[in-house]
Amino acid sequence: MKKIFLTLFISFAILSCETTNEQVNSDLPTVVDETELVAIADAMYEAMNSDDVESVLDFYADESAWSFPNGVNIEGKEAIGEMLSTTTAIWDIARAEGTNYLALEGTNESGEDFKVLLSWGGQTFSNDDTSITVPYHNILFFTDDNKIGWNAGFYDRTQFVEAYDEDPIK
Repeated sequence: MKKIFLTLFISFAILSCETTNEQVNSDLPTVVDETELVAIADAMYEAMNSDDVESVLDFYADESAWSFPNGVNIEGKEAIGEMLSTTTAIWDIARAEGTNYLALEGTNESGEDFKVLLSWGGQTFSNDDTSITVPYHNILFFTDDNKIGWNAGFYDRTQFVEAYDEDPIK
């Protein structure tokens, strides 16, 4: 009897994994392997922590943007470089062990393909005087040539405002 139930369960599991035509033609993004996009993000953070702004900018598209939780939006590779020149001199950034990733691919309403890397977990911003660890959510949208087109961070900035005399992101 156990074999019959096991056979029925396995058969149901296999059948439920089949893709229907409705799923194939869906407008929803598809979950993909995040390895390549995580490697790009890791290399970007490594360059940032080395105060190598030029190398960081190599990861960005010319028409890129970076959005912060305080409503500041920095547009263009040159403006991002100016912001990074200030912020990389202030702190190093370390993502916590166990950071979660989800990579998606899809097509937007304009028919353009996109890739996005979502990440969430603790992130530590530190320098000689201060160390701040916050729950951090990040979105990186990538262009066709794997350049970052948009970077958006979502986190509570309260500790930053308290830790610095002047907010470097404004």
